[in-house]
Amino acid sequence: MKRLWQTLLLILPLSLNAFHYGSNDRESTGKIAEESSNVITPDAGPSVKGGINVFFTADFLYWSARMDGLVFATSGLGNNRSTVNKGHAHFPNWNWKPGFKVGIGHNLPHDGWDVFIEYTYIRNNAFRSVQGETLDPNWDVSDLTSFIPADRIPGVISYARGSWDLKFNVFDLELGRNYFVSQYLSVRPFSGFKFTWQDINYHVRYRTLLTDQIPESYLRMRNDVDFWGIGLRSGLDLTWHVDTIFSVYGNLALTALWAQYEILRRDTRTDFASPNPNPTPQLGTDLITYNAAKDFHSIKGVLELSIGLRGEWWFADERYHFLIQAGWEEQLWINHNQFIKLHFVESAHGDMVLQGFVLKARFDF
Repeated sequence: MKRLWQTLLLILPLSLNAFHYGSNDRESTGKIAEESSNVITPDAGPSVKGGINVFFTADFLYWSARMDGLVFATSGLGNNRSTVNKGHAHFPNWNWKPGFKVGIGHNLPHDGWDVFIEYTYIRNNAFRSVQGETLDPNWDVSDLTSFIPADRIPGVISYARGSWDLKFNVFDLELGRNYFVSQYLSVRPFSGFKFTWQDINYHVRYRTLLTDQIPESYLRMRNDVDFWGIGLRSGLDLTWHVDTIFSVYGNLALTALWAQYEILRRDTRTDFASPNPNPTPQLGTDLITYNAAKDFHSIKGVLELSIGLRGEWWFADERYHFLIQAGWEEQLWINHNQFIKLHFVESAHGDMVLQGFVLKARFDF
């Protein structure tokens, strides 16, 4: 982690100074392209006059984060002797949580290039608990599937709870150029890097039903993932200018992320009632029944999309620029569910999705 921070702190100053020669005054501030311009792709900024052309950004996020493959219990399984009512698949209740982005950039005096680095943070969690006498588990916690009778009589568990937690940290570093392709349409292709580290935890708890063969137990699973990655990121920002103030934007970015997953799974069983008069282990004893780690590297894909409305203004003889925009953003982290699984009844791997409202402000000087 220290190396990642050191790398980021070194890259930005070098990027800001690498092309810092000549005048800081650009020919165009990036309002609307002049129809008579002889430049093939006029600079679209936005930039200021007489300043250092540094800008800061801040975003407020209100996002939902969710992951595929986290069903922890189901109902609706019959006994092959009578018709069963329609059941349900139970997964955590996904929540909406606030987050933020902060960034700093510089409009370089070299052909309208710009360099920009942005940090994103969001913390999200979800949980749900259900109870009843017709529940079946989707995770083989503490060899729970061995309790299920051969004729698949439902109701192995009476209580189930699933909880999911995400700590999401990302740095995006970009080198781009914003330019007009027509009088009212500008594009900004960019390339750079994505850095990320994430903590993802999924915990499941079951309570079994006491029978003449099955003890009444609490079964608990901890599936914890420490994830980090660095990869190449490229994309395109589009802006349709209605006039010099208002515009519509649409952005796209793709990342191939070289990633490391460090995964730990631990299952615990605690019996508190047993059909056996001399149970082993003794009642109330926490018995760790599964304890394993998995560590591997892979390349994962990330897709980012956003769309929204923007307003921007120059003031004080165009020495300062202010922008505000509001829109919707979506991120797809492909095949990001890598929790350790033991049995076919468990859910398959799946994607992680983040989406929601974004409010951005930018100030240039």
